[in-house]
Order: sequence, then structure tokens, then C-alpha cells
Amino acid sequence: MTYDYNSKIYLAETVLNVKNLARQTAFYTQIMGLDILSQTETEVVLGAGNKPLVHLIQTNREEAVKSSYGLYHMAILLPSRENLADIFKHIAELDYPFVGAADHGYSEALYLEDLEGNGIELYRDKPVAEWDIREDGRIVGVTEELSAQEIYEMGRKVEPFVIAKATRMGHIHLSVKDSHLSTTFYQDVLELADKFTIPSASWIASGDYHHHLAVNEWGGKNLFKRDIDMPGLAYYVVEVANKDDMIGIAERANNRGAKVKWSSTNELIVEDNDGILTRVRKNINN
Repeated sequence: MTYDYNSKIYLAETVLNVKNLARQTAFYTQIMGLDILSQTETEVVLGAGNKPLVHLIQTNREEAVKSSYGLYHMAILLPSRENLADIFKHIAELDYPFVGAADHGYSEALYLEDLEGNGIELYRDKPVAEWDIREDGRIVGVTEELSAQEIYEMGRKVEPFVIAKATRMGHIHLSVKDSHLSTTFYQDVLELADKFTIPSASWIASGDYHHHLAVNEWGGKNLFKRDIDMPGLAYYVVEVANKDDMIGIAERANNRGAKVKWSSTNELIVEDNDGILTRVRKNINN
């Protein structure tokens, strides 16, 4: 299997520890239009077109998700502007609040939070010909006003609403203590390249994409380090093509002094300085 944009990684599901599994499940099905793919008393896997996107795990911890480093937002990529318009119209007509919207030059994005404060970006990529790609491979983003009314008016009212089947996880944006240290770590361990950096944040990617990961220190220097069962990001999943890729990631993480744990022959977990877990697995189609 080859990945889009000459990338060596593919972002799979985002896994969240949640305080109220029933309410969060209702949010992701009724507001976001995801399907329940599997369900137990303590876990729910939701997705689009039988592909997992969001995995919820019940926790008994009570901290606010923004009290610790971890997820800034998970970015769910819609396959077209029309599909973005459909979910925009659906959520807006439910009167569920958005927290922002922007035209980033390479994409058009809507921002909201789930019921426990986990950040969500809904976006569609513009054609690559419209991206600001520099000679050195950097892809410069902007934050400009979104043509929200135009997109909203494109939306179709679909009942019951279901998110487009080809929807997938486009990128993950992390809240970290030190963005420079974090971007250096992830560039090295996952072999990502810097696409755009400012003093407090960085956007990095494999291949020719605008970003697969982003890190920012906008939450400040005094948030809690993540630990097991803490509400918010449990881990996110990165798929690679083969076992050699996994071994390389493990070796580079070990060389940086990071915690590395093999959970099976085809899956490992890397922990960064902020306690954020990246679960890396071999694509089962390879």
C-alpha cells in the first residue's frame, strides 16, 4: 500500500479517555455522524465507512482535558468541499457551537469541541495547485476568513446524517510544553519534515503533505504531564508500510531516550517528554 502525497505514514484513529461514555458516544454519532463499529460497556469505536476514526474509553479520572498536555485537536479530513458543507450545515442546524473557522491556504477548516473539551477540526484540502509550496519544500499556511456562508449554502440536508464514507483522520495537532523540542523529536523519530514553523508552533509532515502532525505551546508551561487514564488523549495511531519502518522508529526513539514498548510484533508505543503516546502499527494490507 502506498500513501497519498508520497508519505511514509498514515494517520489512523484517535483514542480518547472520556468521563461520560454514553454522552460522548451520542455526540460522535448524532453531532458528528460517525457510525458505531464496535461497543462494550467501557469502550466504543466509531468511524466512517467501516474505518475507525475515534475510539472512546471510559475513565474514572475527573481532570479537565485542557489541564494537561496532549490533544490540541484531531483533524478529520472530509473528501470534498461538498462533504464539508454537508456536515457544516448539519451541525449548524443542530445549533451546536463552533469555536472557529479559517481558510488556511491549503485547506478550509471548521473548529469545534466535543462535550468534554477535546478539540476537533473538520477540514477539506484544496487542490495542491493552490498550495503555497516553496522551493525548499515548505508549505506555508495562512489564517484568513473562511467563506462560511458560501460553504453552508452548498450543504445538503440529509436525514439521518452520516459523515462521508471516505472521511479519514487527516492530521493530529498536539499541545506540548516546548514546541521546539517536540517538533525536533517527532521529525527525528517519525522522519517528518518541517513544513512551517513559528516560535511557538510547528507543522511537520511525511512527504509532500502540508502536515501530519502539529505541535504548539499555546497552553503554557505549567500544564500537567499526561499519564495513564487521564481524560483526553489516550494515544493516536500512526500506520507504516512495513516492519523495517517500525524498527527504525523504535531505534530512533530509543536513541533519544524515549520510552518504547512493543505491544505486539506489529505494534509499538512511543512516549514523548509530555507523556503523549504515539502508537505505531504495521499496515495490515502490507
